[in-house]
Amino acid sequence: MKKSKNKTRKKQKKILFLSPLPPPFYGSAMSSEMCLNILKNSKNFDVKNIKLNYSKEMSDVGRINLNKIKGIFKVKKQIKKELKKFNPDTIYFVPATSSFGLIRDYLFIKEIKKNWNEKILFHLRSRISEEDWNNPIFRKLYLGMFKGEKVIVLDKILKKDLHGIIPDKNIFILPNAIKNEISEKGIDKIRKQRQKNKNFNILFLSNMDEDKGWFKLLQTCKILKEKGINFNCNFIGAWPSNKEKNKFYSFIEKNFLQNNVKYLSIKTGKEKNNILEKSDVLVFPTEYKLETFGRVIIEAMMFSLPVIANGIASIPTTIQDGKTGFVLKNNSPKEIAEKISRLIKDKKLRTEMGMIGRKRFLKEYEIKRYEKRFLKIL
Repeated sequence: MKKSKNKTRKKQKKILFLSPLPPPFYGSAMSSEMCLNILKNSKNFDVKNIKLNYSKEMSDVGRINLNKIKGIFKVKKQIKKELKKFNPDTIYFVPATSSFGLIRDYLFIKEIKKNWNEKILFHLRSRISEEDWNNPIFRKLYLGMFKGEKVIVLDKILKKDLHGIIPDKNIFILPNAIKNEISEKGIDKIRKQRQKNKNFNILFLSNMDEDKGWFKLLQTCKILKEKGINFNCNFIGAWPSNKEKNKFYSFIEKNFLQNNVKYLSIKTGKEKNNILEKSDVLVFPTEYKLETFGRVIIEAMMFSLPVIANGIASIPTTIQDGKTGFVLKNNSPKEIAEKISRLIKDKKLRTEMGMIGRKRFLKEYEIKRYEKRFLKIL
C-alpha cells in the first residue's frame, strides 16, 4: 500500500499558486480562492500557495504602507524557498496590472525567472488599460512579466489588452464562474415571493469605489423619486475612503432619499444571499478602468435576477441585452432610470429575464463546467 501511495504522489503535478486571496473580500481574490480550492480538491495536483496581498481592508488596496513593503520581502523569501524546496512543475500567477501592485508583482516575477526556466501561467483578472500601456515604465514591466509566457483571460475581447505580447496559441479563454447555491425549488419560492413585493428593490453589490458606479445609481434614485416611483435601493460593499462615504450620505440627505436608499455595509455568505433573494434587479454601472467581468453579474443570474450594467469589457458577452437584462450604452443616470422603470412596469419581463439568466448561469457560469476547463488548462 505504501508503494502505491508513493507512486500516486509522484504522478501528481506540482503547482506553485501565487495570488491575492481574501481578506479583503473582492471579486478577484474570491475567484482566486475558488481556483485554489479546485486544485486542492483534485487528486492530480500537489499545490503550495503563497498569498501575494497584504491589504487588510479595501481602503488599503492600491496604497503603499510599511506593512506592504515588509510583505514584499517576506513573499520574495517564500518564493525563493518554494522554488528550491517544492520544485514546481507549473507556476500559476494572478498578477496586478496597475499601480503599486504591478511593481510588486514584477519584482516577484523577476525573482521567479532568476530561479526557474519554464513558462509561467498567468491568470489575468484585471485589465491592462490603454493609459497604463502607453506609460513607458509600465509597458516595460508588462513586457518583462508576460513576454514568452502563457495566460488565461476571462473573455475573447480581453485578448487585445495584451497587445500581441503573448501569441494566440498561449492564450486560454476561461470566463468566471461560481458555485450554484440554490435549488430550482428554492428559486421558484423566491420568484413567488418577489411577486408580493410592494416596493421595487434595487441592489448595488460591489466595492463602494465611485468608479464602480454607485454615484450614478444614487443619481438614478433621485430621478425615480422625482417621478413618484416606489422603490428601495440597497448598497452593499466596503468603502475605500471616508471621502466617498461622506459624498454618499451627503447626496442622500440633500435629495431626501433617506426612505429609499440604504447602505447595508459588507455582506458575505448567507447574509448577502438573503439580500439577493429579496431584490428585483442588480444595477452595476461600473466605469472601473480595470474591469474585466463583473462577478456580481453571475451572482445575480444565479438568483434569477435581471441585471442592468455598463457595456464595458466582457459585460456585453455575459449579459444578453434584452434577454437577461440590459447592457447600457451611455451609462447615464437617465438611461439607468429608463431601464429600471421598464422593469417596474413589466413584471412579466423581469421574471422572464431572471429565468433566462438563471438558465444561462447554469449552462455557462456554474463551477462544475469551469472546474473541468480550469483543470484541463493546468
